[in-house]
This record gives sequence, structure tokens and C-alpha cells, in this order.
Amino acid sequence: MEQKRNMPMEAGWPWKDLIGFVLCITLTAFSLGGALYSSYDPKLLLFIVTGLSFTQAMIQLVKLQPKE
Repeated sequence: MEQKRNMPMEAGWPWKDLIGFVLCITLTAFSLGGALYSSYDPKLLLFIVTGLSFTQAMIQLVKLQPKE
């Protein structure tokens, strides 16, 4: 067990980061669509959610970049 901890992780696609990125893009699309095309009263709330989810998607995109 101790030997497994010291071994490097296998190289592979970071699926968790990719799923997080896709979910952030989906949240951005739904909240922006709701802010622009719905009659929901507090539109500022939807614009705030859109901005935060877009920022999180950009952070996820930077994490997906290959490391040198």
C-alpha cells in the first residue's frame, strides 16, 4: 500500500475536469438564456450566475491545458 502512494499517477484524460467544464458551459447557457429571454423578474441574479459560471468555466479550461 505504501508503495502505491509513491508511484506517479497514470497519464490519462482528466475526465472530472472535462465534466466540470461542460457543466459550467451548460449553466452559463441556461442562465444567460433565462436572463435574456424570460420574464423572470430579478434578471440581475441570472446575470450574476452567468458571470460566475463563465468565470468558473474559464478556470476549468485553464486546468485542462496540458502541463509541460
